Amino acid sequence: MRPIRVAALACGMAALLWAQQFKFNLDHLASKASNAVDVSLNKDMLQFAGKFLNSKNSDEAKAKNLIGGLDGIYIKSFEFARDGEWTQADLDQVRSQLKAPEWGRIIGVKATEDKENVEVFVRTEAGKVTGIAVLATDPREFTVANIVGNISLDSLADLGGQFGLPRMQNTPTTPTPKKKD
Repeated sequence: MRPIRVAALACGMAALLWAQQFKFNLDHLASKASNAVDVSLNKDMLQFAGKFLNSKNSDEAKAKNLIGGLDGIYIKSFEFARDGEWTQADLDQVRSQLKAPEWGRIIGVKATEDKENVEVFVRTEAGKVTGIAVLATDPREFTVANIVGNISLDSLADLGGQFGLPRMQNTPTTPTPKKKD
């Protein structure tokens, strides 16, 4: 009887770890932070939240459709009163989990002047995107986000402004004509 319980527990733990694709062992930063945000929405919570989105509103309808394929949204964000509260080791601990062959970095932005860094990683399985991770830091902020599930990169921007995710600005695909004086 005991081996069956151990096997059941192991399967349950594996399912939990699968939903959140990497570990956010960042609780030690919460005590140092002047502001902290912790969003943990599993599939059931996303489906529940989706019920409050208005299908008649085009933006909300797109977001509702997209979350139908998601298994979770997990975000930890910390803001600090002074520089140096988080360390490179904190960032490396997260980054070390985002390695090939499952994960690949698709965006890396480093602003030397204001010391802001943003990295975006994509997890693929059988040619489909099954996860996105975003690491965003500056001397006084540290943010990690993980979006889990079948994700269409084309429609990902539709989640902006929903569930604590920042709104992405649309860039025009055609140039704007200049006004004649």
